[in-house]
Amino acid sequence: MDAPPLLDTAPPPVQGEPLPLPRHPRWRSWLALFVLAPYPLLLGVILPWVFRQEWFLRLTGQKSAPEGSILPKTVGELFLVAAENLVIFAVIFLIACAIRGFNRDELFARTKGWWQPWAWGLLHSVALRIAVAAVVLGVGGILLVGAKVTGTDPESFKGLRPNVEKLVEPGALQDPVYLLVAMTLISFVVAGLREELWRAGVFRYLFDLLPDRGQTTRGKVVAVVLTAAVFGMGHWPQGVVGVALTGTLGLGLGTILLYHRSLWVAVLAHGFFDATSFALLPLVERMGLLEKLKGA
Repeated sequence: MDAPPLLDTAPPPVQGEPLPLPRHPRWRSWLALFVLAPYPLLLGVILPWVFRQEWFLRLTGQKSAPEGSILPKTVGELFLVAAENLVIFAVIFLIACAIRGFNRDELFARTKGWWQPWAWGLLHSVALRIAVAAVVLGVGGILLVGAKVTGTDPESFKGLRPNVEKLVEPGALQDPVYLLVAMTLISFVVAGLREELWRAGVFRYLFDLLPDRGQTTRGKVVAVVLTAAVFGMGHWPQGVVGVALTGTLGLGLGTILLYHRSLWVAVLAHGFFDATSFALLPLVERMGLLEKLKGA
């Protein structure tokens, strides 16, 4: 007797019809959510903390915790880190799928046409850039006003800037091959595809557990906010402002995913956003702006 298929192939509910009963036991969705949802925290917070512990250093024979940026400085090491991240995510994602599987509709993986996702992705990446810039200006303005009112030295707020160098060494991006790999493989696959698959999967499990099963605006807002909060906290090494900025980015990407009901539009918007960030960093470094922000 053949085993039942892992993936559920039932069609999604039609708009306006009564919500169908959940097709999976709730405990499956809870367990799968527990496996998949903490993934950004695992990579951004938990593993870096483990790497700094004395017992881990003794176990691995290291004298001190590794320092430097998350992304390495050479092209070869960059490919290795990309492979490691993709394998770790694939294992976690497949475990979650084994507990409570997906179909293409539940991951928003169907798309019509080939150029529309690219066009929407590019346009949304520009909108995301504007939103993040607005947050930076807003937070900066609030801090400056607060400093003036309280008499605090504005220089004391420099430590709140996003620690870009914790993600990538800007000098490494001066290598055109390194920059090309960062703008393609890292931006669109390691960041875009991997993180938007994570977001779509978490949405699916949350929708299983919400009373409205994600069919109302309130349920969608809850899902977007929760995933954005976890996504932002996963970038804790970049500092408080870095968490706020990536959290804002997560709000935008989650909204894009649910509005278009397209994984690929979100992947491309994410990829274009990261690619332009990598492209701008060498320019920022050549102009000396990064050193000024660091207080040099």
